[in-house]
Amino acid sequence: MRSLSKTRVAAIIPARMASSRFPGKPLLEVRGLPMVEHVRRRALLCKEFSEVVVATCDREIAVAVERHGGVVVMTSSAHKAASDRVAEAMEGLQCTHVVNVQGDEVLVLPDDLQRIVQAIQSERTESAWNATASIESSEELEDKSIVKCVVSRSGRVLFCSRDFHYLPLKNGSFEPVRKILGILAYSCEFLRTYLRLPRTPLECIEQIDQSRIIEHDITLRGVEFSGGYLGINEPREVPLVEKYLLEDPRQRSVLKQIL
Repeated sequence: MRSLSKTRVAAIIPARMASSRFPGKPLLEVRGLPMVEHVRRRALLCKEFSEVVVATCDREIAVAVERHGGVVVMTSSAHKAASDRVAEAMEGLQCTHVVNVQGDEVLVLPDDLQRIVQAIQSERTESAWNATASIESSEELEDKSIVKCVVSRSGRVLFCSRDFHYLPLKNGSFEPVRKILGILAYSCEFLRTYLRLPRTPLECIEQIDQSRIIEHDITLRGVEFSGGYLGINEPREVPLVEKYLLEDPRQRSVLKQIL
């Protein structure tokens, strides 16, 4: 890929059928559209992206996305992490940075995606960013399907885990513990470096890509989103997402735009 002097941020949506907790979930139909198509259309509503593509190793996903007019990059089936799939797809794009929008972030808001692009544009000396949101209840804190993190006062992500034993502060806040959302961003140069870094102990234990960045002493900047809508990681979360789409005003507005 040729060198680019201007910041160009592409959105890449990694998706595969072989999810360990919910096989086939990218093609789960939600309000008449496959889940991955919801995510793609929401990313398209963020006008800051130079392009939006789905990266997959599965023809079923590719066919579904292309049927709706989307762009697909076919990738290897050997990748162990979403970041690896995003890195392969990145090489065919003309961009300086990529935002990895996980294919299960079905409720992501275009305005929030704009926040992470703005962080990239204002912090070009940094290498990696991750969306975060406030923890709203003890149940969220205890839910091991939700990745949590500790964020420093300057906004640096210090530690990630699925399992936190943490009491709310006197004012009812869980800060500095926050939810990690499935929206990560990297400079293209750093993402190539990331692939050469050896996998780290905490990354292997909990299967959290961000741990490889943190354990190698690389700054991971937190980008605060307006809210932490849940993604679909397990079948039990499908009716909760459907409820948000029906009852949350912002979600109803975005749904109307993409259908």
